[in-house]
Amino acid sequence: MEAILPRTGGVYSPPAGTKGVPNTTIQSVPYNALIDDLTADANAARPITAGGTGATSASAARAALGAQAASAALASIAGLATGADKMIYTTAADAYTTTALTPFARTLLDDATAGAALTTLGVSAFAQTVLDDGDAAAARATLGANNASNLTTGTIPSARIDGAYVDFTQIAVTTDGEAIKLVGSATGDPYVGFWKAAARQGYFQHRDGTANGDGLRVANDVTGDYLYLSNVNSTDALKFYDSSVAAHNTVWHSGNLAAADVNALYGYTPASNAVQVIAGSGLTGGGAISANRTLTLGTPSDITNSTTNSVSGTSHTHALGFVAAEVSTATSSSTTSFPLGHVISCYSAAGIARRAPMAPCLYSADTMQYVASGTSGAGTSLSGTWRSCGVVGGTGRYILQRVA
Repeated sequence: MEAILPRTGGVYSPPAGTKGVPNTTIQSVPYNALIDDLTADANAARPITAGGTGATSASAARAALGAQAASAALASIAGLATGADKMIYTTAADAYTTTALTPFARTLLDDATAGAALTTLGVSAFAQTVLDDGDAAAARATLGANNASNLTTGTIPSARIDGAYVDFTQIAVTTDGEAIKLVGSATGDPYVGFWKAAARQGYFQHRDGTANGDGLRVANDVTGDYLYLSNVNSTDALKFYDSSVAAHNTVWHSGNLAAADVNALYGYTPASNAVQVIAGSGLTGGGAISANRTLTLGTPSDITNSTTNSVSGTSHTHALGFVAAEVSTATSSSTTSFPLGHVISCYSAAGIARRAPMAPCLYSADTMQYVASGTSGAGTSLSGTWRSCGVVGGTGRYILQRVA
């Protein structure tokens, strides 16, 4: 029979009629029912009211009890040593530690707005309006400042910019008057220096006095030389100090340089600017040396076997110096005039010695051959003087070259 689990509110009670009666035989049916009931109860999930979980798995038990699953984060928090004025924060995934949280910091944390936080920090209402500005122009307007690129309104007190200022990248002054003024003491000589790292390279300075080196000076510290305009008013006031020979030299210019000075210095007298550069034969250009002049060589004609060495008013020619061979560009089979050096093959019945003259003619019977004068079928003679260069291809065929 099926076991009946008589539970009330989760508390087990044995089935009715299962308890034994003294001096009475135990009935097997009720007894077995009790045993089966106890077995079923022992194997069933223990209800929460009986101290169990009402479940047959760990997850179902946690769900029935409303318990939290195992967590490394909770384990980390459980291991912390907490105290007054401390707060928990993460150092890694599922890892926590504590840090100080002062009472003052808590007054910031409970502020609902940035303005409230600034007030807690002691920032004045005016400063808060500056911090609230969206850009520099709005901030300058709140501060009552003019355009930052050129403070054209008002005067900056001298005391505010008194002292040494370094690391400027540029100073731009717009004025039609005195832009920068260096004011020294009654006996001082202020200057503007030029530096490279920790080494001064040069300077501008005005030095009082009338001795050599006094006046407005431009100095090169690298060489020790300097150029200066002396305080002594004269045409020789501009001078150059050469430190290599420790000498003060006068700088020559149109106001103090005369021909005699050049002659004394260099041993010659400068030429007058009225002197002319004359273009000779074959040249063009020239003129007075008071200005730059150009001499242009005339363009010559082509050099040929007939040109000579000669010069004309604006050009010139050259002799070739030898007889040059030329190339014929003729295309007609009836051409009789060829340039010097031209070579042909010519027939002659008579024997012709090498370099012996020969008079070639057009062959009237065809357009392919040249024949010697006097040969049957000889036509128009070729111009110029021709000489034999030897026989070729058998008796009667000669190579001729025009030589004149």
